[in-house]
Amino acid sequence: MPTVRPTARQLWTAGLIANLVACAGVCAGYALSSPLYGSKDEVAHVDHAYQLWHGTLISIGDPMRMPQIWGYTLPFDWTGQHPPLFYLLLAPVVGPLTDAGHLLAAGMAARGLAVVITCLVVAAVMWTTRQIVPSRPEVSIAAGLVTALSPALTRLGGVVFNDNLFVLWATLLVGQTVWLLRHGPRTRGLVLFGLYAAAALGTRLPGVVFIGLCATTLGLVWLFTGPRRDWAGVVRLGVAVLLAVVVNAWFYVRNFRATGNWSGMQTDLVGKPGGPLHERQVRPVLDVATDPDIWRQFLIPPALQEHVTIGAVLTLAPLVLGLVVGLRAFSRSRREPVRVATALLLIALTAVIVGIQLSYAAGGGGAYWRYLLPLTVVTSLLTALGLTATPRLAGPLVGVWAAGTFAVFAAHIAPPNPSGGDLATAPVFQSAAWAATGVAGVAGAVAVVSVLLVAVARSR
Repeated sequence: MPTVRPTARQLWTAGLIANLVACAGVCAGYALSSPLYGSKDEVAHVDHAYQLWHGTLISIGDPMRMPQIWGYTLPFDWTGQHPPLFYLLLAPVVGPLTDAGHLLAAGMAARGLAVVITCLVVAAVMWTTRQIVPSRPEVSIAAGLVTALSPALTRLGGVVFNDNLFVLWATLLVGQTVWLLRHGPRTRGLVLFGLYAAAALGTRLPGVVFIGLCATTLGLVWLFTGPRRDWAGVVRLGVAVLLAVVVNAWFYVRNFRATGNWSGMQTDLVGKPGGPLHERQVRPVLDVATDPDIWRQFLIPPALQEHVTIGAVLTLAPLVLGLVVGLRAFSRSRREPVRVATALLLIALTAVIVGIQLSYAAGGGGAYWRYLLPLTVVTSLLTALGLTATPRLAGPLVGVWAAGTFAVFAAHIAPPNPSGGDLATAPVFQSAAWAATGVAGVAGAVAVVSVLLVAVARSR
């Protein structure tokens, strides 16, 4: 009897499911082995949501209101400059449980929502990379696995931060832009673009960068590369962007009135005892841009900085190889408008986001690896291109990379992550964390097999 082989679509779906399970396992491993509120920012984000549940939209410097018995206590809340979308999602989870006295359950449920958001990022990366490289499904599966095992993204997926929600919208905006480049200004695509734009701007201010560059790319392509200038499409795109801005304008006007700048950041927090900018210095941008330690902090997350050589190999080597593969794809015979526009968009996003973070660090802000997370779709794509450069070696290379990254993760959760703070250390659930780790390992192996089978089938 003939052997029934799974189709490429079935393998891609299997890879998607495996990547989602792997991501959930890794994030849960971090969440269960890390004491609640062992990070000052986590305390501030949860308090923000708790106060929103009680009808208070806080500003930076407002007093803390959330009852708390573990981890850090803060002199004031410093997340008030962030738009409310993330906190609106958290509030129905945090508020009722906290008010009922279930403080541990409230914090862990908030972490559970962070896990779900991070899994959605994995799906968004796979969809977006499939739009960018439609002829190579193994690249999108590999990119999803790279995202699911990302030491930076998944670490934040195990605590309560708003970064990953912004990564989700930024990734979907890029993917929707590429979709519109390929299909033209269809109504459904423009509606989704507007929704993602509104959500991005409703989560963090850097949404302006993604909206502006994505919309500019679409406008230029529709005006200058087709047989005729599609002014109607550009106008409809402009309406979508305008609506996204209008929906969120009230909040940024509020920031400006309170602080004199749209971001809502208060420069007087630099040096304020207990504040997030305490003991940070203002430096020239050129000094920051040429400081190797700054780049180490940006490119290698804490879990890999303990082993810098391993971190550099796992992080930088595939990125560089992927960049070479990407550049080689631009032979003269393959420079169609969509391909060129997509590449220029990704380059522009990288340059602007990195430039903003260098400027922020020069002004007294921190050089944190999580500030480059909005570029997850770029780094995951390049890493996947590097690992799958040769189809017949794609499976083994992805397997070796995944094993190394997974080993770093497993080592990081065993023993439990230490907790700082001036209160008692919250309980951890180490056995459950190891169970989640085992599930993540099995799912990661399934994803590697999916990459192998798709790549081999395509190379025949």
